[in-house]
Amino acid sequence: MRIKLKNNFISAGKAGSLIIYILAFVLLSNGISLKRYKSLDIIKWDVVSYYAYLPAAFIYKDLSFEFVKDLPEDFEGIIWLEHLPNGKKTLKTSMGMALMYLPFFFMAHIVAGLSGFEQNGYSSPYHFFILLAAIAYLLAALLYLRKILLLYFREEVVAATILVLVLATNLFYYSTAEPGMSHVYSFFLFTAFLFHTISFYKKSSLKDAVLLGVFSALIVLVRPSNIIVLFIFLLFGLGRDIKKSYNLLWKSRMKLLLTVAAGLSILSLQLFFWKYSTGSWFYYSYGEERFYFLHPHIIEGLFSYRKGWLVYTPLMSLAIAGFVYLRKKIPELFFPVLIFSLLNIYIVFSWWCWWYGGGYGARALIESYAFLSLPLAAMIDKLFNYRRWIRLSSIMLLLFFIYLNIFQISQYRTAQLHWDSTSKEVYWASFLNKNWPENWEKMLDPPDYEKALRGE
Repeated sequence: MRIKLKNNFISAGKAGSLIIYILAFVLLSNGISLKRYKSLDIIKWDVVSYYAYLPAAFIYKDLSFEFVKDLPEDFEGIIWLEHLPNGKKTLKTSMGMALMYLPFFFMAHIVAGLSGFEQNGYSSPYHFFILLAAIAYLLAALLYLRKILLLYFREEVVAATILVLVLATNLFYYSTAEPGMSHVYSFFLFTAFLFHTISFYKKSSLKDAVLLGVFSALIVLVRPSNIIVLFIFLLFGLGRDIKKSYNLLWKSRMKLLLTVAAGLSILSLQLFFWKYSTGSWFYYSYGEERFYFLHPHIIEGLFSYRKGWLVYTPLMSLAIAGFVYLRKKIPELFFPVLIFSLLNIYIVFSWWCWWYGGGYGARALIESYAFLSLPLAAMIDKLFNYRRWIRLSSIMLLLFFIYLNIFQISQYRTAQLHWDSTSKEVYWASFLNKNWPENWEKMLDPPDYEKALRGE
């Protein structure tokens, strides 16, 4: 297949790559148009804790955070600290996100100095470069993802899958409006981990072994519960020839020692920080917040109007259906992806705050789209192989999912769809309707945070 453009011929493969770069440009333009970096509105909420390692280490050179008490009254940033019984201070979150931000932080620091902004870690350039970081990691993730999908699917299926994965899910929102949140970065890490897992089982190269260790450690440091990503690696081949896979692992055991060494070298940074700031090598910083594994909220997490995954991201219903076709299409990954997905949903919705505070849709599942792209592509591939009227209907459905997602994102940005209190009545009164319903505030269904914290 070749596409003619201005008397030049561009292969379908190059056209597929072009779609990815266009998506990155569109999302960057959208993020810039929101101007949140100008209003210093990116390093907020959870990002405050993710990010604070960097100015503390490289600007104020004080990981004890004693510098906070000497900051000027007009300081542009916010630094939230956990105060320990021994009088020391530490951060609530681990340092995975800080490591992901790191190269962009350095670029922001240089630009701030050259452009006359305060080099305090929190002026406008630092916010802007976090937006750039999110788009850069998304671009890298999509390029990785395209390589993965092309191993199993034709170009038009790959292009369609990537297009809807970005435009018809909350990945779009967290790449542009809240680019400092962890989800886009974890999506990149998951995609890179999947690519190098497949590559390792094909070639057993030293490069893949080391990178698997690096990406595994970063995945854990960004969100410790995501350690279950290792099931993708350990169960690879379960649906085809697991004995062959384990024989390969045994033969590659020396390389796998390097995987472990690379991972531990990165994880040790967190251990040393905890030892320095708390006196202990391991520290649980979330206090009373916990998982309630005996009382998960799976039904609410999937279908509620507050944050239901399949309510706000109905595209993923096709990914779920696609598991039927994934087993035949990619047998070596069918069971790893299925087991991971079931376990991930269970863990994510066992957290005390199963709706994860303010956010658009089930944001805690975004990184898993890296793996769910496989059954999604399998489903799209099947639909595109049917007779013409089914293909056209499928395309129309995918376009509707894109339109619905972008429309609902615009409603969420104005709070018409509330960040944590949307009810069934609000949702349907607002469905594809820009006009706010009468008595909107009375129709909301605020969650009881205190009750949820007790696991009720």
